[in-house]
Amino acid sequence: MEHIKRVASALLLLPPLVCVLLYTSPPWFLGLILALISLSFREYRQLLQQAHLTLWPYTTWCTALIMALMTYGGGLSWLSLALFASLLTLTVRAMWGPTPPTQSFPVLVHSLFGIVLIAWPISHLLLLRPLPAGPWYILFLCAVVWVGDSAAMYVGKSVGRHKMAPVLSPGKTWEGACGGLLGGVGTAIISAHFWLPHLSLWQCIVLGGGLSLTAQLSDLGESMLKRYVGVKDSGSLIPGHGGILDRIDSMLFAAPTLVYALHVLALVPAL
Repeated sequence: MEHIKRVASALLLLPPLVCVLLYTSPPWFLGLILALISLSFREYRQLLQQAHLTLWPYTTWCTALIMALMTYGGGLSWLSLALFASLLTLTVRAMWGPTPPTQSFPVLVHSLFGIVLIAWPISHLLLLRPLPAGPWYILFLCAVVWVGDSAAMYVGKSVGRHKMAPVLSPGKTWEGACGGLLGGVGTAIISAHFWLPHLSLWQCIVLGGGLSLTAQLSDLGESMLKRYVGVKDSGSLIPGHGGILDRIDSMLFAAPTLVYALHVLALVPAL
């Protein structure tokens, strides 16, 4: 039943995602990113509350949205500036707040981690969207990450024997990780043939392998957060998948990886 819910949810969400990427203007895409950051922060705050931890919700949320807006308006240099401004703003908030450092410092750490884990990586999608082939690069990213994720899950369940991270995620195996890597590379080659024909075979292999590896690390990173607070899923918004963070967790490291890999490979102009 859980498998059926997972597939059904994916099939329902895929057409709207494609339409948003291919047929909407950049401001609408910005609205989607702002909504995604807001929903993700809501789940992140709820995760912390499960372990009786906290952050500065409004300061952190506003800082996260401003980061996305600055990236939309100014590109990569403004994303870097926004990250520095976030560090500065939250640190000043801790220093001049009414609580002593023994209480304010953990809140500062949780707030900054939310910015770095959620707002900073998601904002990289705003760097891809304006490119001539930007929507196709984002579809390429989604395809490689999600097919690789599914391949890792099914291969791991079928032939997985050696645990990869038994403390963080007991279900993940090295066999599944290899299956995810091969699935990601294969998806990169096939999807690039139709969507990004200017990519060479070796570029597809490099991008597919890099995205698959960082996606799996990103997934484990969110698993570490969930183990820290003692929950299985970040939410229940998407049947069969859990919450928003459960659905995009693999994208959090993969999105910046794609942006910087395209830059290093000289496939895009200076961002």
